[in-house]
Amino acid sequence: MKSKQLIQRFIKMTSTFQKKIKRMRDKDKFLEVLVKSNGHHNAIDLGAQIGLDENTTMEIIMQLLAEYKIEYAVNGVCDYSLMRSQNRVKRSDKQKNFIY
Repeated sequence: MKSKQLIQRFIKMTSTFQKKIKRMRDKDKFLEVLVKSNGHHNAIDLGAQIGLDENTTMEIIMQLLAEYKIEYAVNGVCDYSLMRSQNRVKRSDKQKNFIY
């Protein structure tokens, strides 16, 4: 493999890694803003506050739902709320006992 090809692959891997790190940071920021809002703002508006567009916000919400960090529950204006630790434990136990 030529050095030019190696450099191009390295740059591609680096940019992919940077995108993943940015997505993790955005997810952490969104979760923090969600907790601070305490149900007083819409989820899309919360994403816009930290500079996310609607699609990115919905992707982050889906990830947080899949990780059982938030749940769908009408909480004031916002449709999502932080999962209680008891629910998080119960659901993660159910996942472990599920046979694929």
